[in-house]
Amino acid sequence: MRGVYSSAISIAGLNAQKTLIYITAPSGRVVEILGSTVGGSGSNVTNQQLKFLWQRITTLGTPTGTTITPTPTEKGDQAAGATVVGNVTASEPTYGAGLVHGQRGVPSLGGYDPNFQPETRFYIQPSDSWGLRLMTTPTVFDAEVELVHREIG
Repeated sequence: MRGVYSSAISIAGLNAQKTLIYITAPSGRVVEILGSTVGGSGSNVTNQQLKFLWQRITTLGTPTGTTITPTPTEKGDQAAGATVVGNVTASEPTYGAGLVHGQRGVPSLGGYDPNFQPETRFYIQPSDSWGLRLMTTPTVFDAEVELVHREIG
């Protein structure tokens, strides 16, 4: 499918509630979130109950994180227009109350995979930002985070 991009990051020693990855839609396009996953890797993985959700950012500010270049899933696609940042370590964005999607409590060994069907996918308006958040404080583990999105327009 044209205009689909994958963004992934490995987060070593994850042990805090935080924004795992966020995306800001380009000014002239709508972004459709097709899927996202969070799983454990490495030797420090123990089973624990975790809560994840996507939430609309009302004030982005200037979070400190790792910039991720989205990779086109189809050869020949242009570069993504969206901005993706992972592993926010300081200056968390401000989130809007009640503006959530894909909220799940999951065992960490099973991982977070909301499996967005076409009817449950959500859209990000031009220039808006949404973040995938870990809402519980975990026992330290190495995490693998992936976001798949499509740019429309």
